[in-house]
Amino acid sequence: MSEGTEYTRYLQIEDDGIQDDGRYLLHTRLSDIHLSRAGLVHGGMIFSMLDAAMGRAAMAHFENRCFCPTIELKINYFRPVATGKLLAWGEVINSSRRLCYLEGEVHSDAGKLIARATGTFFVKPRNETESPD
Repeated sequence: MSEGTEYTRYLQIEDDGIQDDGRYLLHTRLSDIHLSRAGLVHGGMIFSMLDAAMGRAAMAHFENRCFCPTIELKINYFRPVATGKLLAWGEVINSSRRLCYLEGEVHSDAGKLIARATGTFFVKPRNETESPD
């Protein structure tokens, strides 16, 4: 299990690590910091959970030998949520030497699908000293 980044710690996102099915799992218990003015979980919170779960899934796929920053992420929101716990997972669908394509979902603790995402992440080996142009 990873301890996460300061950003995910601030958002109170807990890291459950890579699972036996190959999915990387995160969760959070919702609180007031996650809510929009409408009293619902802010879309940015859901996006952050998916981005983190998918990015960590990519890094785990490469046995943490690479950094995997997001190139693009497309998200569909299906229903609002305001209370309880959110579970997010990310899974590698395809990878090459420089790109990794992933899918992810966020579910409520009642098992309802909240959002689904697809994304492409860059694969940058940790031992590379220069940024690619």
